[in-house]
Amino acid sequence: MRTKLPAPILVLLPPDWRRSLQDADSIDWHRAAVISGLVQTILALAAYIFWYYYAAGHWARQAIHASLMAHPDLGADTGITGSLTFVIISLHPLTWILWYLSIEGILRTLNARANFETAGTLPLRLVDRAMRVAKYGEWSAQHRVKDEVTRGQGNWDLKISSCRPKQNWKYPLTIRYQGEFFQVHGEEQAAAANERPYVYLLRHLPSNEIIRGLENYDPEEAFAEENPPGFFATVYGEVRKKFAK
Repeated sequence: MRTKLPAPILVLLPPDWRRSLQDADSIDWHRAAVISGLVQTILALAAYIFWYYYAAGHWARQAIHASLMAHPDLGADTGITGSLTFVIISLHPLTWILWYLSIEGILRTLNARANFETAGTLPLRLVDRAMRVAKYGEWSAQHRVKDEVTRGQGNWDLKISSCRPKQNWKYPLTIRYQGEFFQVHGEEQAAAANERPYVYLLRHLPSNEIIRGLENYDPEEAFAEENPPGFFATVYGEVRKKFAK
């Protein structure tokens, strides 16, 4: 996809959404995240300042005035009134949102400067995870990566590293991959932190053995849908199509 949107806006998208862009590899996401984070912080702080002065001069002042009228014995001075104003405004949900956006912008900028992963903004990440749960029944993105296929020699001819266990991959199951026939001969367990912890070792099917339990293999089977997509999954698919055009 050739997009006309600037990178600092696209970097707000979750990583999976960004990978669907045709020119994703040509974009410096870390630089875009730094710019995006700084702009987000500045805008959020400016909006908070405007919101604070507006609230202090209107509904917050009116709320404090009404409270003092109802309790004249309090005798609140200017200092207490100012503190009450800050507290009342701080309890408003819009204040929390502006505070969060400011902090998120700072953290995204620092992460990008440290060359950490450039995650998207939290609201869009939550939408992405909600779609993932509706579509795959899983929350974490690491469970949905493409299998890694490695060809070798010696004890194995094909090594397949997967994000999901393949329960039925036991000897002497035959696997057909790219027109060749392999036989499952072993299984290894990668490090727990590895995004593909399930490793299977296959060998070419000997010419004197018959095919047993033939199964076609696709490295992208982790993305296959086992059930019809629900409402949220359908919406997510339409959004992905929109960015893929």
